[in-house]
Amino acid sequence: MYGVEVASVPLAIETSYEGHLYGVAGSSGGYAETVFRHAAKTLFGKVIEGRLEFKTIRNSDFREVALEVEGKTLLKFALCYGFQNLQNIVRRVKMRKCDYHFVEIMACPSGCMNGGGQVKPKPGQSPKELIKTLETIYLENVMVADPFKNSLVKSLYDEWLEQPGSEKAKKHVHTEYYPVVKSITAQLHKW
Repeated sequence: MYGVEVASVPLAIETSYEGHLYGVAGSSGGYAETVFRHAAKTLFGKVIEGRLEFKTIRNSDFREVALEVEGKTLLKFALCYGFQNLQNIVRRVKMRKCDYHFVEIMACPSGCMNGGGQVKPKPGQSPKELIKTLETIYLENVMVADPFKNSLVKSLYDEWLEQPGSEKAKKHVHTEYYPVVKSITAQLHKW
């Protein structure tokens, strides 16, 4: 992007006529909800309407949701906020006892609304009260929209990426993960 005059680039933020920002569900990512709905529809033909009901597992920062059909769990997703919960998930993965298909992870307890660079509570206000207030304000001002019906995403594919899964899309907007090979030196330090 060298030589681009940033000030000359038109804003590409999609807003409604009332000036609302569009986003996905949730104040801290919301990707678990979006992926869950898409997976339920694409893989199992199940359209999920309304809010997803996440069940609290250990605490409010570790919740899960499942798609069950005829008593069988087809999808199981989790929200995991804070390092303590993250360590529990990692432990379960290492022991091969993690039965989630998707885990949304945020390092901050209570998710992004409680990050280090966020608003600090007023004197006498608890951090939990502040987070609830911030989530309410956020959800009032963001219109939740299906990202698969978003006109900006649609135009991106129509005009440039061709179609989801195309070689262009894979090259520019997809990522791949590979196992990290540990060096023997790092392993010896644990002794």
